[in-house]
Amino acid sequence: MHKQMVKLYENLGEYFVFDAKKVSIEEFFGDLNDFRTLFLEAVKENNKRKEMEEKTRRAKLAKEKAEQEKLERQKKKKQLIDINKENSHYY
Repeated sequence: MHKQMVKLYENLGEYFVFDAKKVSIEEFFGDLNDFRTLFLEAVKENNKRKEMEEKTRRAKLAKEKAEQEKLERQKKKKQLIDINKENSHYY
């Protein structure tokens, strides 16, 4: 059983390109666990960043839309005022 575990660990060393005789099992799996932890943190941070970018993008679009609607209302109001001025000349 022990020989089989050693052989499997040596195969793992070949796969991940490290010398299984110089790197202990504990050290290897500790490093692997650290990598996993840091990787998962990076994924979370990337997702948060993407969410914030999307939130900012949506807010910018909403602001632009509100500004455009405001300009359109002002334009219509001006047109109504101009129409009223023209009609007041006829009376």
